[in-house]
Amino acid sequence: MDSSRVRTAAAAAAAAPGEARQGVLAGRSEDLASAVEALQGGTHGAVLLLGDHGIGKSQLMEAVAEELRGQVTPVRLHGSPALSHVPYGVLAPFIVDLPVEDATSQLAVLRTFWSYLEGQRRTTQKPLLLIVDDAHDLDEATAGVLVELAAAGWAKLLVGAAARPGLPEPLLQLWFEGIAERHDLRPLTREQTTEALAHRLGRQVLPNVAEVLWEASGGNPLLLSCLVDDAISDGTLLQRNGVWLLARPLNSHGERLTDVVRRQLLRRPADERKALNLVALAEPVSKALIEAMVDESTVAGLVEQELLRISEGSEPELRLWHTVYGDTLRNLVSPARSLQLRQSLLRLMDREPASAEGLLRQVSWSMECGVEVEDRQLLRAAILAGRLFEDELARKAAAQVKDPELQITARAVIARTYYNTSNHAAARDILEVDFAKGRTVDSLLTGSLLWAAVLSALGHTPADIMQRAEALLRAGERLAADNPADAEGILAATRERVRTIRAMVLALAGDADAAGAAGPDEGQPPASNLEGAFGLALEAEQLLVAGKPESAYTVAAAALQAAGTEHDELYFLSDFLVVRAVTAAIHGGDWNAADSLLEGFVAGFGPSLITFGGGVHTAAGIVLLYQGRAAEAKRTLRAALEALRLADPQQLFSLTAAMAFAAAADAGFTEKAAGFLADYESARPPVSRYLRALAAMAVVYGKARLGGYRRAAEELQRLGNPDGDGNTAGLEFDSLTLRLALGDTEAAVRLRELKPELEGRRAGAICGYAAAIGTGLPGELLDAAKTCEEAELWGFAALAYGDAATAYHAAGDSLRERMAAAQRQRCRDRADSAPGDEPAGQDDTLGLLTRRERDIVALAVRGLSDRQIAADLQVSVRTVEGHLYRSYAKLNVKGREELRRMAEE
Repeated sequence: MDSSRVRTAAAAAAAAPGEARQGVLAGRSEDLASAVEALQGGTHGAVLLLGDHGIGKSQLMEAVAEELRGQVTPVRLHGSPALSHVPYGVLAPFIVDLPVEDATSQLAVLRTFWSYLEGQRRTTQKPLLLIVDDAHDLDEATAGVLVELAAAGWAKLLVGAAARPGLPEPLLQLWFEGIAERHDLRPLTREQTTEALAHRLGRQVLPNVAEVLWEASGGNPLLLSCLVDDAISDGTLLQRNGVWLLARPLNSHGERLTDVVRRQLLRRPADERKALNLVALAEPVSKALIEAMVDESTVAGLVEQELLRISEGSEPELRLWHTVYGDTLRNLVSPARSLQLRQSLLRLMDREPASAEGLLRQVSWSMECGVEVEDRQLLRAAILAGRLFEDELARKAAAQVKDPELQITARAVIARTYYNTSNHAAARDILEVDFAKGRTVDSLLTGSLLWAAVLSALGHTPADIMQRAEALLRAGERLAADNPADAEGILAATRERVRTIRAMVLALAGDADAAGAAGPDEGQPPASNLEGAFGLALEAEQLLVAGKPESAYTVAAAALQAAGTEHDELYFLSDFLVVRAVTAAIHGGDWNAADSLLEGFVAGFGPSLITFGGGVHTAAGIVLLYQGRAAEAKRTLRAALEALRLADPQQLFSLTAAMAFAAAADAGFTEKAAGFLADYESARPPVSRYLRALAAMAVVYGKARLGGYRRAAEELQRLGNPDGDGNTAGLEFDSLTLRLALGDTEAAVRLRELKPELEGRRAGAICGYAAAIGTGLPGELLDAAKTCEEAELWGFAALAYGDAATAYHAAGDSLRERMAAAQRQRCRDRADSAPGDEPAGQDDTLGLLTRRERDIVALAVRGLSDRQIAADLQVSVRTVEGHLYRSYAKLNVKGREELRRMAEE
């Protein structure tokens, strides 16, 4: 299809009134354009739109009608379940003059209905368009009349129907015969969901909001709209400093979603309602159990209608198709009815649920009904809920544990829920009550690792934490004395735990010497996977400080593998290690590796994105800043800061504020820079030595960019060479890079000397530029600029091209001077970091464009055609058209001209 046609239709649709319509069109523009084209042309007499309930058929039909307004005479029909078995029931308002004796004659009905339609057409002098919604509820006789009209060319049809049970046979026959164009509407993709939210809320939506809402809605536009409405209403989805973010996990039993689910249930037979309620209350639940309580045909029908799904396995289990229906259905069932259903189900069960999720639902169901649950089962459920970031349920289950010995573990679970939301003081107060006080080795060690992590987050030094941890050794000795038969195992376990604590706090601090005196068994091989993983994490950070990011990345990857998967108490361990690996990739300039790690993290962590999502956005923002995309980095880091205000388990707020300050200063946003600096100064510094130094350097750089900080070079030099440190080539490289970006060419001398000690593409490109500065030769400066460009360091590439232009000017080569100057401007445009006051409305794009979209848009702004862009980037023309179309939708522009005007502004 012609891409301009798609864009024209999309632009017209985006201008249509109504938030719901705009949200649907954000993901359905191609369907819209195709449907409009089919109805305007002469090859098709009908367009059939099929999809599940809530997929957006009605809104899309209205958008098509809006697009065709003034070109057709619209006549609307609506199928009805009550009339689905009444011949011509839907046509009754149009055939009131038909004699009773002719009411069953298709020919008579057709003539009478056509007479009505012809009267409408004569009034408007426009072709007829019959808009038929809920066509799955039409009787076959009515469907036959509509088919006759379309087949004869008297009217065109725009038909919407549920995919199940589908279209009546006569309408389906139109498609078989090639008279109709069929569109099977699919759930929105993640990208389409992001576009829909941008239409609904504006551009400044935190990316993890789209991720969570896409997962929860399953890409269903109606469910998405309901979830957004309910989340805004109850304060779960809120706007802070212009950024939309999630304050807590979604509440899936809000008023609007409940109303939608209730209306769907009321139309269903009693057996189907019972089956759905049972699955909602007990999911995942054995398929055989539900079939025993209702019948096989009922279950099969609900599966066919995609209300239930069957999980694969030796023993099939049932779940709701849309998980968000679960809480809603459970809230619609009264406590008495819920208890009755529970007792009926338990009578047929011969064992506990096989899956952990099934156990969690059973315990939750029991608590909802007021049924007493055994302590160990409560504790298992609390631990599982904490792992799934269902903090409210974890606290509720843990609080009901009565056994004093098990209460220690229960309180540790509660402390973990506070750690999830960065309430470290509350977590500490709970954990310190039980620290080193258990009467068994398991209870003695419970919560001790989280205790040490909490103290680190609160600013305690490794030496202080290890001094406090000696209480654990003394408690182990007392317990061993009281249990001589198990003394050896008790002492070994407590010593191993103290060694692991030491390895953890050193890794968190990134400092091998920070714990003071050597701990027990110092120099011995790791006693556990955890100790080994933390040892590797510490080694990775030391390699970063030494300027070896590639080696650090390899070691951090080994730490992730060494950690394994079973570390419930340190559930944040994977996140901690991913941060180290991403830091190494970013420092080395391996953007693809960083992107891959971040994408894998987002795909694998689901609900925890609300807790850990801020760190993901911080990493993305730092990549943009290092590339020289200061304005975009500022927007992304600003959004990350808002997420980190709610939850900051890795203590990244201070670093993020410093980087946001540097980005805002670099892009010339003076007022916003002041706000970011205030955030930095009021926050606790990062625990990590390396990140703490980076944050301090970023602040110095930002102050120098804003002007008036004469000691910037001296201060950066000090931060890169801390007193008493050994090999800190990595820190020194960072400080020299910032000095060079500020125009301090003296830094180039030391960069040339430092190059042999450094690893990574980023260091190679920047040191190459420093070497070219030393020669002053325009050809070498040009080569250095190209190397920086290949490394996607657009800021340094622009500087190198500028130096090359100056050198060519001095040599009197005006042609090459102009070429180098043009290349410099191209890199500046690519960096998108023009200084000046922030244009109104330009601060809310939040980096909505992907990297590929940014590349294509930049080339389009330069005036390249779709085919030229495709050749330049080695992709297909169709790919270019698709990326441009999505970019127009995200940026709310209609085409290239508006895109160029936006770039000029």
